[in-house]
Amino acid sequence: MGYKPITKKQDTRYKQISNSKFKIPKLVIGICFLVIAWFLLLVSWSFAQTAFDPLAIGVGARALGMGKAYVAVAENSDTIFNNPAGLGEIDAFEFTSMSGSLLEEVQYTVLGGVYPLGERSAIGIGYAAAAVTAIDIRDTAGTLLQRSNFGNSVLLASYGRKLSEKVSLGINLKFFSQDGNELNDAYGSGMNIDVGFLQKGLGWLSFGLVGQNLLSSGKIHYRSGQEEDLPLSIKIGTRMFLMGEEFESAILSPLELTAVADADLSLQSAKPTTTHLGLEFSPNHFLTLRGGMDQDPQPNGIQNNFTFGVSLNFAGIGFHYAYHPYGNFANNATSYFSLSLDERGWPLDGFPETFFSRKQPPILQI
Repeated sequence: MGYKPITKKQDTRYKQISNSKFKIPKLVIGICFLVIAWFLLLVSWSFAQTAFDPLAIGVGARALGMGKAYVAVAENSDTIFNNPAGLGEIDAFEFTSMSGSLLEEVQYTVLGGVYPLGERSAIGIGYAAAAVTAIDIRDTAGTLLQRSNFGNSVLLASYGRKLSEKVSLGINLKFFSQDGNELNDAYGSGMNIDVGFLQKGLGWLSFGLVGQNLLSSGKIHYRSGQEEDLPLSIKIGTRMFLMGEEFESAILSPLELTAVADADLSLQSAKPTTTHLGLEFSPNHFLTLRGGMDQDPQPNGIQNNFTFGVSLNFAGIGFHYAYHPYGNFANNATSYFSLSLDERGWPLDGFPETFFSRKQPPILQI
């Protein structure tokens, strides 16, 4: 996001934005949407035991750094896992990967890629796995008998399409697998779908909605004959472009600042409704800073986890880092690392001019 001289058109926008008649209606719309969404989602539904979905950990260091608020962001190849409707906005090949050691024991790995089918649709493939290795199995006397491994994984086949300039829809077909190499009854598999909606082009606001594991028949089936439901949930989110040069930001500026807010409603378990909040600040194209709050359900209530992250981007390659604590124990904090690739970053035209190192226009001498 390099610095650009203010054009006559942009100067006119400054005058428009400074007019309260322009600012107040959009601000009221944004506040009303958040209040209504919050009210509708402060509800708990029926109670049932559900299987573990690896995607519940969160996908993408960018999303995790913003408290897992990403439903209305839905950008880059991370959108495969967070809102498949975002695929309709992608018109170039993209790749993402992420790794982290959750609670120092659970190895978490994510891979994903997007291939565009034109300017209005794209397909994606994603994989996420959480595994614990070398689990000690001991007898009542404490003697080590053997070591075991246990893991969950999900493979996603995604499709998203842009239906109009403002609306996109997407779908995920998900294949779940559970593996316990020393416990025969722990082997299980299942299938389900996600459906996503994304609306952009509403000035400085965008909205997203995702229904996860919508098939009631989509369960995890175990070798023992038992079965478990997959967690049915609804995620709703909004994104506000507070400052920037694009997306008709509320304040025209060479700096970019966005705010995001999501809410998760569990429709099939005793989990309380949780919210996710985040801010993202970019002084230039190369550097992005972010922070957020991720609410995590606990047996005795809700735990607020404050997160932060940073991204470095150059020539279509992005290095992303997120720090996410879990509870009040320092040993439970996890660092996540993501690597992303966007083919639109090539060929490189050189370093763009940034806000902090902009050049003054030449002075004409007569």
